[in-house]
Order: sequence, then structure tokens, then C-alpha cells
Amino acid sequence: MTFKWGKKSSDLLATCDKRLQDLANKMLECSDFDLTITCGYRGKEEQEKYFAEGKSKAHFGQSKHNVFPSKAIDIMPCSPIIWDTKDYRWWKMIASAYEIARKQGIKIKSGAFFTGLCDCPHLELDE
Repeated sequence: MTFKWGKKSSDLLATCDKRLQDLANKMLECSDFDLTITCGYRGKEEQEKYFAEGKSKAHFGQSKHNVFPSKAIDIMPCSPIIWDTKDYRWWKMIASAYEIARKQGIKIKSGAFFTGLCDCPHLELDE
């Protein structure tokens, strides 16, 4: 099955660094399940809200989501959105991201491996 980004995902993807756009597009192209983008660039108000809610450990300016174009993207398995990170699709998606990034010659980090906060949707350029 061929998947396509919805309008919201496309709009969020457009706020990201070209390398992340290429990575996400290739991930969707190669995936056997649908994906959605939940965050690209994140402004000050949204970043501080996430910090206050404990969804981020970074204040505005400390996250790679806070530069434009964004050096971070949040991407999730969907149809419907899968919140249970024990679901195999999370780990298949993350493994795919690392493999595609390697082939594209870019280095990434997954929030799934952050210390103190498992942020599975988060992928960022490692530079």
C-alpha cells in the first residue's frame, strides 16, 4: 500500500530541515503502515507549554524544534495513532529511520533513547 502525508503532516514537514523532509518522505515510502507528523518547528509558547506539562525537558531555545527550519521532527505510526510504545511499529519505524539516515549520509538521534524521558516520536539531526 502506498501512503501519503495528510495536509497537517505536510504543513508540519515543510517547517523542517530539508534533510529531515527527505528522511520522513523516504520513511513513509518504505513503510508498510501509515505515519503521521505531529511536530516540526515549535515556537516559544508551544515549547514552554510542553515543558510545563513535562512533555519536554527543554525550555524554548534549548530544543532542536526551536530553530527554523526545525532540526527535529516528531513522527508516529498511525491509523489510528499508536500511543503504546511497546507496539512493534514504533521500533520498526525507528530502526527504519536510522537505516535510511545512514544511507542518506546523515546522523540522527531518536528520543526513544533519551535519558529520563522516552520521547519515541522525536527524531533530530545529530550535529
